[in-house]
Amino acid sequence: MTEIAVAPASARQTDWLAELLAANASTAYLRQQGSPLTLDAFRAQVPFCDYDSLTPWLRRISDGESDVLFRGRPCAYERTGGSAGGSKLIPYSAAGIADFRRAVSPWLAATLERHAITGTVYFSISPVARAAERIGEVPVGLPDAAYLDEATCQVLMTRSAVPFSVAELSDVATWRQQTLHHLASASTLELISVWSPTFLLTLLEGHAEIAAAWPRLKVISCWADGSSRPYAAELAARFPGVAIEPKGLISTEAVVTVPNQGGEAELIANGFFEFLRDDQAFLAHELEPGGEYEVVVTTASGLYRYRSGDAVCCRGYAASGRPILGFVGRSGLHCDLVGEKLSESFVSAALAFLPGFSLLIPDARRRAYVLVREHDTAPEDLARLEAALCRNPQYAYARTLGQLSPLTMLRVPRAWATYETTLLTRGARLGDIKLTALRPESFWLDIFERECP
Repeated sequence: MTEIAVAPASARQTDWLAELLAANASTAYLRQQGSPLTLDAFRAQVPFCDYDSLTPWLRRISDGESDVLFRGRPCAYERTGGSAGGSKLIPYSAAGIADFRRAVSPWLAATLERHAITGTVYFSISPVARAAERIGEVPVGLPDAAYLDEATCQVLMTRSAVPFSVAELSDVATWRQQTLHHLASASTLELISVWSPTFLLTLLEGHAEIAAAWPRLKVISCWADGSSRPYAAELAARFPGVAIEPKGLISTEAVVTVPNQGGEAELIANGFFEFLRDDQAFLAHELEPGGEYEVVVTTASGLYRYRSGDAVCCRGYAASGRPILGFVGRSGLHCDLVGEKLSESFVSAALAFLPGFSLLIPDARRRAYVLVREHDTAPEDLARLEAALCRNPQYAYARTLGQLSPLTMLRVPRAWATYETTLLTRGARLGDIKLTALRPESFWLDIFERECP
């Protein structure tokens, strides 16, 4: 990383925004905002939004109306489970998918080149695990290959240790069996790319002999920040000598960062991003190294100043002038039993010292929090976590007044499997599931208590 003038990188984002606004000026949403065409007008006239505030507009799109958030009709939809609620339906424009490809395909090609990958690769191929769905004539859900350009897709298909057709399997047990069958014979495997490290850890559970069949494995690409950090560390311990390369920040709504040539998560070039801190919005070149911000995205698929809920830390600037951003947690994910307002990013930092599965959930009946673990936790570790939570002054005050009862621990031997199964039944895709440090929903306690020995 280096400190340089950042005006060219900022100008590129401004140019991208101007082209987007000109293309979509006649849409219903932007007409309501006065059809801004410049950066200043856009930031002055278009409000921040979230999924709930866009729901009426999204409903108009799913009902068949054209030119609502972007010109024309969507070419696909995707469902995402969100962090704290039911599924969200996100429409994709052709231009939006093209932006995904422009961000993801060069990164994958660069990864193959950077690590001199000449053997086979395994890119997370998730099962369908849900019924086929269409809204009108538009499909809901796209295969992973749809987000890649033709050249990159062809390279991956010819080198993939697991055939892409495995993704068409809807039964998770059959998908797992077929995936393991192919991986067991992948003696030339050199690269594994998954989203959550828990995806790979769970896949290989009870199958250590398969991993032993990969003598040429060089690199595992996965999430390694926030609540995924301890699982990335577990992969590093399980595969000594294999590089663990952190992935960037990519969600159903938008690509935000991808690893650059140095393996650092750099803000992408094609897109427009703002960063919220203390109710003030900053542009990419205005971030302070060490500062934490919530990412606000504007995309070609019709999200304008959309609050992503993803909290990032600026780690400096790359040679391109774009910031390096580390994922911290979900800024919009919080729990508040008696006014303590615990955020997911805060809880993630508090849990960082504990290895393995660690999840904080509320117990509304006791007015307390419960730490869910797969293994026993020493009393001194529980006390250490309580002290860390008390760094939140509202939490400490509630504990002092007795409004909150002491933290307790619940041992659930297969907690991750229970967590994963629960989200699958609620519409999440297997490859997209990652553990958050905090879940505010009340139903989690009952679910985990049923799994206790």
